Amino acid sequence: MGLESLGFHYSIISSILSSLLIIYSLYLRDIDYKKAEEFFIFGVVFIGISWSGIEWSLYLMGYNLFQLVAMPIFPLLCYFIATSVFIIYLSERYFRRILWIIFAAAAVIISIIAVNCMNCLFE
Repeated sequence: MGLESLGFHYSIISSILSSLLIIYSLYLRDIDYKKAEEFFIFGVVFIGISWSGIEWSLYLMGYNLFQLVAMPIFPLLCYFIATSVFIIYLSERYFRRILWIIFAAAAVIISIIAVNCMNCLFE
């Protein structure tokens, strides 16, 4: 198992665990709102990091994530859309709007850097 495959699997596991952390924050919201908000923020940050890990590992495997999403490959497209809608919905409903706006801005900035600097990544 190469580095890229290992990174890909760990990134997928990380995104699942991040989603569970966000769901846990929903259960904790009625008991301790401040702690629930912190767990939500950490969950969103870890999902963003797992997206970067997925992009990096796919690049090491020889695939360009941005071309794969544009094709579209339906399961991959559904994964990113569902995760984005999940974060936006929960931010709007339970927490603050600024959280998903920051998440979206960070995703756009990271994607611009990744598209324009594919050879800058560690191989």
